[in-house]
Amino acid sequence: MTAPAWLEVLNETLDACRTHGRADLAERLRRRRDAPEGQIRLGVLGFPKQGKGYLLNAVLNAPVCAVGDAPTPEVPTEIGYAPEPAATLVGRSRERTPVAVERLTSELGARPAGTLSRVEVGVPRELLSAGLVLVDTPPVGDPRSPRTAAALDLLAEADAVILVSDATAPLSAAELALARHVRTWCPHVVLALTKIDASPGWRAVAERNRGMLAEAGIDAPVLPVSAVVREAAAKAGDAELNARSGFPELLTWIAEQAARPPEQSRALLAAVGVRAAAAELVESLRDRVDAAGQDAGLGQAALLQRAQRRADDLRRRNTRWQNLLSDEITDLMGDVEYDLRERTRKIVNTIDQTFDEGDPVKVWEEFAVWLDEALTEAVETNYSWLAERAQWVAQAVAACFGAQYDQALPDLPLDGSGAEDLDDVRRPKIEKFKIGHQAFTGLRGSYGGVLMFGLITSLPWLGLQLINPISLGAGAAFAVKTIRDEGGMRLQRRQAVAKQAAQRHVDDVFLRYSKEFRDAIRGVQRRLRDHFTGLAEDLADELTRERETIMAGSAERERRTGHIRKEIDRLAGLHQRAGELGTIAGRKRRELSA
Repeated sequence: MTAPAWLEVLNETLDACRTHGRADLAERLRRRRDAPEGQIRLGVLGFPKQGKGYLLNAVLNAPVCAVGDAPTPEVPTEIGYAPEPAATLVGRSRERTPVAVERLTSELGARPAGTLSRVEVGVPRELLSAGLVLVDTPPVGDPRSPRTAAALDLLAEADAVILVSDATAPLSAAELALARHVRTWCPHVVLALTKIDASPGWRAVAERNRGMLAEAGIDAPVLPVSAVVREAAAKAGDAELNARSGFPELLTWIAEQAARPPEQSRALLAAVGVRAAAAELVESLRDRVDAAGQDAGLGQAALLQRAQRRADDLRRRNTRWQNLLSDEITDLMGDVEYDLRERTRKIVNTIDQTFDEGDPVKVWEEFAVWLDEALTEAVETNYSWLAERAQWVAQAVAACFGAQYDQALPDLPLDGSGAEDLDDVRRPKIEKFKIGHQAFTGLRGSYGGVLMFGLITSLPWLGLQLINPISLGAGAAFAVKTIRDEGGMRLQRRQAVAKQAAQRHVDDVFLRYSKEFRDAIRGVQRRLRDHFTGLAEDLADELTRERETIMAGSAERERRTGHIRKEIDRLAGLHQRAGELGTIAGRKRRELSA
């Protein structure tokens, strides 16, 4: 069996809505396609306090809908035929709760908001016996409110709509916009002008409304009605009064909707739905084409200029960080060597002072411990300072890249000073002035004293022998002096040897660690140079890719724009095909174009 033409067009439009992310339009078309056969749904829409409930009750001659100060349902109320009056509350999970019709208003007031999806009411009316369902919707108001959404949701399945506006004033801008929206999605619309019994100027209002609707291109008749007169006529059984209420014309219009051939009605509704969906979809696609055109114009030039500025800035930063790194490393080498030299010079001064005053024989052991500790401290302090300066240099170079440097600093090769491997100072060969040396030196000195004074005292006028008390005393004095002089000279030689040994050790330490520290600084320089060179190369590559992306993005935008234009042409074709179904009676075509 061949599918009807309207179904093919509707399915194609539905797929287009899904493709372009309009799930709302797709859902609306799906519900139109899957609407149950044998049922005519007639919705009643209007803003608050326009007499919508009174109108429905007057149509049915039964108090079905809430009126006056009674709470208005937040969900649609579907009124169909039933042999006996009945009401059912349908929850969000499709659970059904039967309630008595006379208790319907109180039950609705007791239900928490958001727990119901709709209310079903059955009344024994011949008007409804052919499958007509009247749908009383929540009042339209704030476009963002759930009530408004629930009311407009009716348009996905409505075969005809009664717009309700009272006769106290002409249509407002909001009411006219609502009428235009309803007419876009539903081909059969009537404007019921209510409360004409309370509005002496209702005829002028009705004419004004007809003019406004015609001016807006909305082909909807305006039917003045009065529910109060209808109710009074029903109670009195007065046919003339009933005719004056305006309801017979409205009921005739309703009967015409229910009597339409089902297949013709479905084709017409599908065509209207397709044209409405295609128009909305084309409008959104045109917005995307306009946005893409703006991006491809001034936007692309701005992006390229920004990429060029970033490239120029990167070149300046490269020169800056390379000069900074070279200068700082040179300064660091000089400063570290000077600092180590200054610390060892102070140690040498202490060595000189120590051995100018002390005897190495007595102080060497204590001095050697101090010298090792002083050198270790000097080396470690110098190395710690070197490590801090190296980190500062790394941070200073990283600052040259500004916000583009967003990673951690590299690990620098400064794991330890190596002071734990410092050699101990070697004890020099220190000559001691032992007892035997002192005795021999004393004898040598005393010999000269005895001989000198023995010869003087042995002269004839003194008559003394060579060895006498005087020569012996002089010998003893000379012995003491000789021992003292010899001890002083030996002390000076020991001090000189100790100084020389200690200073040589300090020089060795200075030479060794100044070399190691220089090597460490060069290692820092190489590590920083490699790290920041790699970073600069990455940033340059990123800029190159960005420029390529901008250029490629332009081509991609052109491709997408071309695709969207083809989609607009396709939707315009669907819009035209829907119009050519020939089921939009009495409506002037307005075709879409790309």
